[in-house]
Amino acid sequence: MLASNQKSKFSQTLRLNNHCKSKIKMKRENDSHKGQNGKVLVVGGSAMFHGAPILCALGAENSGVDLIFPFIPPCHNEAAKARSLNFIIQNFEDNHLTSKDVKHILKASEKADVVVIGPGLGNNKDTKKAVKTLLSKLDKPTVIDASALIYTNSLPEVSVLTPHRGEFKALMGDDPTPENVQKWAKDLKTTIICKGPEDIIADEDELIINKSGNPLMTVGGSGDVLSGLIGGLMAQGHEPIAACQLASDTLGSAADYLAQMQSGLKAIELTEQIPRMLHKSE
Repeated sequence: MLASNQKSKFSQTLRLNNHCKSKIKMKRENDSHKGQNGKVLVVGGSAMFHGAPILCALGAENSGVDLIFPFIPPCHNEAAKARSLNFIIQNFEDNHLTSKDVKHILKASEKADVVVIGPGLGNNKDTKKAVKTLLSKLDKPTVIDASALIYTNSLPEVSVLTPHRGEFKALMGDDPTPENVQKWAKDLKTTIICKGPEDIIADEDELIINKSGNPLMTVGGSGDVLSGLIGGLMAQGHEPIAACQLASDTLGSAADYLAQMQSGLKAIELTEQIPRMLHKSE
């Protein structure tokens, strides 16, 4: 698994990918045991947004990880249980994240290989304060999405930011060009996947443009699935840039596959195609 001080080291390059190849094969050791193939903690949800953390957790689950720990509002327990028998659910004290939850989330993160934070958290003032504290204290590789994309001055040592193009411009103040995405990845010492018609993926050493996918992916929830899938792949040993590359192509390929048979899709349909697409990528 990734240690908190691990960093990707790649030669500087720009690649245009219609179909990406993972740098690590999706293979388990024959003598591995439960938990050895990835454990992901998903922190998300609020009274208004129940689907986002569930879709994120399903993205992680379908990546092949052994254990998924959704940390969600208690009002969403039944919806989460209905979607997966494998979720090990823990709850915020209220129906949105507050500072009261920080200690419990940090304790829960000790069991995880990767934390995904942000899907559906909303913009409550108490939630923003809790997010800021969590990002400054988490010592596990962390995927930061949606409402958690508000603080960049104190990130976990190994982190991935997953803004769409509008969020990137609002957060960084720059247009979401490949050059600017990589500039900010270097400045923040992080990995960024900037979502759009073509996903721009960068760390300080490598820049990748993924071209798979289609406009059906504008449906709500597809970004939550992506964050969970990235977290799941990292928990199984992929370095951040490789996890972003493979996750982006996997979901794009899933959307391309579904577009051959239907005129629209739901984000949960993307989660169901993940195992098939990962198998094809091997």
